[in-house]
Order: sequence, then structure tokens, then C-alpha cells
Amino acid sequence: MFALTIDRRDSRGRAADLHMARQRTALQRDLPRPVLDWEISAGDELQALYDDAAAAVHAALTLADAGHWHVGVGIGAVDEPLASSVREATGEAFVAAREAVNLAKERGRPVVAGNEWAQRAGTVLDLVCAVRTRRSEAGAQATDLADRGHTQQEIAQELGITQSSVSRRLSAALWHEEHTVHETLVSLFRLADEYASPDDHAEGAAPSPKKATSREDGASPEDVTPSGGTTSGGDA
Repeated sequence: MFALTIDRRDSRGRAADLHMARQRTALQRDLPRPVLDWEISAGDELQALYDDAAAAVHAALTLADAGHWHVGVGIGAVDEPLASSVREATGEAFVAAREAVNLAKERGRPVVAGNEWAQRAGTVLDLVCAVRTRRSEAGAQATDLADRGHTQQEIAQELGITQSSVSRRLSAALWHEEHTVHETLVSLFRLADEYASPDDHAEGAAPSPKKATSREDGASPEDVTPSGGTTSGGDA
């Protein structure tokens, strides 16, 4: 499971914009639907629980792009039976999300916490966020439309520019590269969730990538592809 805990940046300086009930409504409306919907957890914090890796990644990136949230993602087991609201739910994912949002406040960027696969996912999330924050306004407009599935011709019509200009904007914004890395990020989220077993939670230790891949072939994390298969020998 994927617990997201977010904390408003500069709460004191932006108190007039802090209306948390409105913020909650906006998240419930604009972000992918979680398994337990967004709720105010404490003060100026909001929290939700996702059971889908792609939806969790989309939500984390959207919140990071907004620029006014500290974003923490916790990947881990959740106590069952699942509670009816996120405020009543417990489990390792929520503990990890608390750790993650506290680190996000220190680092000024989204953080993923949990087992070692979650930490690897966090490294890739750093890369994706770095690419996205360095885009020009024009590049961000083009990539936003591309992310929604629009063709270059449709983007050109929407922005009132030529298709060749759209192609240049997407290239300068590294959209194709980020799109590929995005798929890897989702796969890492899935791996982290797959190996976040209740037994590891009970023991108080997150499963390591080595343990997660302790099959007969002895594959290490470096041998595991994002889809869960193994690579052949030689250079990657």
C-alpha cells in the first residue's frame, strides 16, 4: 500500500490560503481516486492511502509540481481489516509516510520511505522531480498536454504553435526521457509494495532487495528489471 502524507509549506506566511477543507476537496477532485480518500490528519496535513502504484506516483508528482506541499510517500503493509477512513487506518505504510514527510521538510523535496526498494524508488523520484522543476513554462505547458495523451498536432493546435515547435519543446523538456523513467518509477513502487510483507512489519525490519530476490537463481537487485524479470549477463 502507498500512504501519502503532505504538509503545507510556509503555513504561517500563507495562512490566508490555508483553508484545509478546501484543499482536501481540491485533492479529492483533482487527484486519482485513492482506496481511502484524502482527509485532514493533523493541523495543516492531509493524508490518503492508495493501492495502485501508478495512481500513487501520479499523485506524488502532481503535488510536487504544485510547489506548496511537503510530500511524503510511505510504502508498506497496512493493518487489516482496512479501516473505513485514513484517519483510523494503521500500519507500516503510515509509519513510513510520517518519516518521509518529516524528511521532505528537511530536504525540500518529496521523499519515499519504506523498505530498500522504496528507497530506490525515492532516488528515481528525485530524478523525475529534478527534470520537471527545470522546465520552462512553455515546456511545462507542452509536457502537461503530452502527459494527458494529446498528440503533437493536438498540442500545436491547443497552444497555437507549429508541430515542429511542439517537438522542440518536448525535446528540450526531456519529456521522452522522463516518460521512460516514469514507467520505471511505477515499477519500483510496485516492487516496494510487493515485498512489504506483514511478516517484515511484525519483525520491525523492511525486506532488503537481496531478500526480495532470494530465488534459486540468486538474482540481486541489479539483475532485476523493473518488470520483475532478470537481465542476461554482460553490459546493461
